[in-house]
Amino acid sequence: MNNQVVNLIIGLLVGAVSWGVVSIVSDKFEPFDSGVGFMVGQVILSVIAFWMGYKKRISELLVYLAGAYMGMNIYAYAFGSSEQKAWVLLGMFSTILLIIYPFVCGIIGKIINIAQQKYNKHFKADAQKAARPLN
Repeated sequence: MNNQVVNLIIGLLVGAVSWGVVSIVSDKFEPFDSGVGFMVGQVILSVIAFWMGYKKRISELLVYLAGAYMGMNIYAYAFGSSEQKAWVLLGMFSTILLIIYPFVCGIIGKIINIAQQKYNKHFKADAQKAARPLN
């Protein structure tokens, strides 16, 4: 199985979990109705997004976020009440907002990775220069 499919599946699962955890930590179904549920869901999505940004390519991060978006909407439609199902189109637009913070965390992870690689490259060059004998 290629990495993009794995990232999509991870996103689908994590997206559904991030929505499902809201009713576990509060008495609400939707993340926007619960401050604690919203934050817990965002932390779940963002930690994995940060790791993906740090360890993988940006394209893999975007596939993960697309999967998370789909997972949240599938969960909301599958387990929501008839009122949530009636507002599915609005829900699909509003859940885009739930991807912004994880996206930013993924970009921060990528920036830290790039900075660390540049620092390590510079450090190795300085170490090699210092190890050379002076003639």
